[in-house]
Amino acid sequence: MKPILIIAAVLALALSACGAKTVPTIDPAQVQASAVAAASTMVALTQQAMPTETPVPPTDTPTDTPQPTPTIPPLPTSLVLASPTTGSSSSSGECSGPISVSKGDKLAAFKVNNKTKQLVTISFQLKKNAFGDCGYWSSTISASNSLFVSSLPLGCYNIYAFNQSGKPDWQNGYFGLCTGFNTDKFTINLSVTTVSVVAP
Repeated sequence: MKPILIIAAVLALALSACGAKTVPTIDPAQVQASAVAAASTMVALTQQAMPTETPVPPTDTPTDTPQPTPTIPPLPTSLVLASPTTGSSSSSGECSGPISVSKGDKLAAFKVNNKTKQLVTISFQLKKNAFGDCGYWSSTISASNSLFVSSLPLGCYNIYAFNQSGKPDWQNGYFGLCTGFNTDKFTINLSVTTVSVVAP
């Protein structure tokens, strides 16, 4: 009888050893630490991907200075008033700051199309016009986007464009675009190789 009891006890111990294993418990502090680390990584990547902020150009303020007598510029002979050229132009003194618009000065209208896949800066340099206004105006245009400019006075402009992000690194210009009393609306197309101007 004793051998049967011993065999039964051994079988009972063997069966209890083969039972289901206990499930390990998850530490909540470890789960929270992993979530915080993942969130911090996402915030850092988002901050890194954000573009840098570009300062807004100053707004022009009218002045009460006496206006010179305006003279009518010569009439254009073609729809596109000037051909694009290469080179650079510099200015100094009173024409090196932002463009100010005199009272009574008529305004031109420009639509600028950025046909590139880059952030682009466009700059208008106004040569001294009949009211004595001159200077610079600049803005950025996001990739494959358009910009409407209707705050610049009539006159002759040099136009500069260059990329702000990525490669290829390029800069182009269009020199001698003159707006007149009968032609004051222009479309400016920017590409990595040229700045082209079309009049209506």
